[in-house]
Order: sequence, then structure tokens, then C-alpha cells
Amino acid sequence: MKDIKEIIANNLIELRKQNNLTQNDLAKKLKYSDNTISRWEHAEITPSIETLQKISEIYSIPIEDLLKENITESVKENNKNLIINRIAISILCLSAVWLVAILVFVYAQTFLKIYYWMAYIWAIPVSCLVLLLFQRYWKNKVYGFVVCTILIWSLLLSLYLQFISYNVYLIFIVGIPIQAALSVLTFVKKKL
Repeated sequence: MKDIKEIIANNLIELRKQNNLTQNDLAKKLKYSDNTISRWEHAEITPSIETLQKISEIYSIPIEDLLKENITESVKENNKNLIINRIAISILCLSAVWLVAILVFVYAQTFLKIYYWMAYIWAIPVSCLVLLLFQRYWKNKVYGFVVCTILIWSLLLSLYLQFISYNVYLIFIVGIPIQAALSVLTFVKKKL
């Protein structure tokens, strides 16, 4: 059996590489020097239990996994389960939004005798807002960009259709600079 220092060192290397982090990136997140990270990965020293807890939070794994050999399989299984759970929660939240839209439509149709199909149109930007709440979990720039784009244009479309009698078609011009700003913020790297 390997020494616990070697197991932790190998796991730290594997996790860092799987997450496309450099030693410097990890050091910044943990507020340590990259030299310390290097010493951990060469099994010269072992991180404290508090630091192991922080590392497990960064990689979204149980702290026990850092002490097990062959962490790769365990991490893949945890990631798979995490993704499945996030998708399930997202679908449930979106279902709630569309359920409210259906209830509004049925209520308006049944009791107010109004054919309020706009409830479904308004459900689109609301769904995008719900998906944006999950953006912090997905941490994917392209996902965020697509959802924000759909939000912008569906919100403008909803406003246009809601107030169509006022001939507010120029509202779509507002979307152009917003979309340009979103593109720049998403895809142009900050140079500080």
C-alpha cells in the first residue's frame, strides 16, 4: 500500500490536471504559493485537514476521496451524478415555470374569457432567468452566452407582442447593443 502522502500527492496532481488548472491557479484559489502546491504534489509535505477541506470544495468532491487511491474513477462518478442532479433540478424548475404559464392561460380562458396565449410567450424569458440562476453551477461561458441571448431577444419579443397595438417594433434595436456588449463581456478576455 502506498504512503498516504503519495496518495494525496497523486490525487492532487490528477485533480488539478482534470480541472485544467496550473499549480499557480490552484495556489491563488487556496491563497498559498505555487511552491507549496509543488511540495504537496511531490509528497514532501501534506496539506492540513483544513486545506484538504478547501481543496475538496474547489473540486466538488468529498474530502475522503482525496485519501483514496485511483481518484479518477471516483471523481468521474461524482461528476456524472452531479451533472444528472443539476439537469434534474433545472428541468423541475423549468417545469414549474411552464406550469404557472399553463395555469395563467387556463385561468384567463376559463374565468376571464380571455384567450391569453401571451402567458406562454412570457414563460420563455422567465425560463431563461431560471436557467441563469443555474449558470453559477455550470460555469460554462457558452451556456451562459446562449441563455442570455435567448433571454434578451425573447424578452424584447414578449414586450413587442404584449404592446403590439402601440407599434413598438423599434424595441428590437435596443437588443443590438445589448447583444454586442454581452458578446464582448463573454468572449473578450480581460487584460488587467
